[in-house]
Amino acid sequence: MIDERWDAFVIYVNAYYAVQEAYDSARRNWEKPADGLVAFCRDGNPFLWDAQGSAEEELYKGFSNSFRTRFEDGLCTGEDGYSFAREWLAGLEGDVYGTELVASFDSITNERDFAKACSPVARQLHTRATRVELTPQDTPLPMEAPITNQPSKADIEAVIALLAKGDEEYAASLRARLSEEGE
Repeated sequence: MIDERWDAFVIYVNAYYAVQEAYDSARRNWEKPADGLVAFCRDGNPFLWDAQGSAEEELYKGFSNSFRTRFEDGLCTGEDGYSFAREWLAGLEGDVYGTELVASFDSITNERDFAKACSPVARQLHTRATRVELTPQDTPLPMEAPITNQPSKADIEAVIALLAKGDEEYAASLRARLSEEGE
């Protein structure tokens, strides 16, 4: 069997999904999620921007830097990613994210399930990246300059003909209205 290896963003999103599922599960059960889970799911959202990252930029940046330090080639197995993500979440626990991150992570996933989820997460991220590449949000299309030329008499008559549909009385009223506005 070939060992599949994953980059930092796949492991990050997989870990985020586990914590987010703990948050969503509490809400589905009409329980109040821990404040730290609310803050983490808000700050850690990896899908707010088109590029790889998180809503709170420093969160993913710290994850990514630590990942590259630990895995020099920038890739790891799902099992190693699980251990890394769990340690990273433990390091985040404290004032901002409370003390429920690791417990929430553990309640949703284990090493085997986390490793198994890497492949579908990678496919989802690839599909999303392709869609974003085809329809980028960060670079709007250039605005077209407004047309500043006046319509010709022939253009005006063509529009009147389309609107009047053969009704000469209506066409005459349109011409009269245009001549009143032009004065």
